[in-house]
Amino acid sequence: MLQRAHIAVTTVGANTAELAALGVPFVVLLPSNQLDAMRTWPGLSGWLARLPGVGSGVARLVNWIAFRRLGLLAWPNIWAGEEVVPELRGHLTPHQVADVLDRLRHDPIALQSLRDRLIHLAGDRHAAQRLVAHLQQLLSASEDR
Repeated sequence: MLQRAHIAVTTVGANTAELAALGVPFVVLLPSNQLDAMRTWPGLSGWLARLPGVGSGVARLVNWIAFRRLGLLAWPNIWAGEEVVPELRGHLTPHQVADVLDRLRHDPIALQSLRDRLIHLAGDRHAAQRLVAHLQQLLSASEDR
């Protein structure tokens, strides 16, 4: 099903490697719109976020520091050492996300270039088949002994 997609919207995880291997262009969303969720965290950071008057400021500061220190998070970006697919971070609006998707959707050359780059970064698409064939050879060689 994913392979039929023209473009995807996702968050970080193994799915970014899968989309890259399939050559599906995507945009990664890392929203910090729900800063109140931090108030439920255990430990010092959650306690500080619950303080009246300063809690939301603490939550914003922690998110700002986290986003700066984390670096690139989508697998193709990590592999390339640069932002290949957009990683939208912070307080996101539907309009911001739609703008990025719209720009990609209306630029078929950039979209195809992104597809090609993702496939290249993900590596050999037939590696799993070769691994299985190699294991079958090893198993038959051990049975012949």
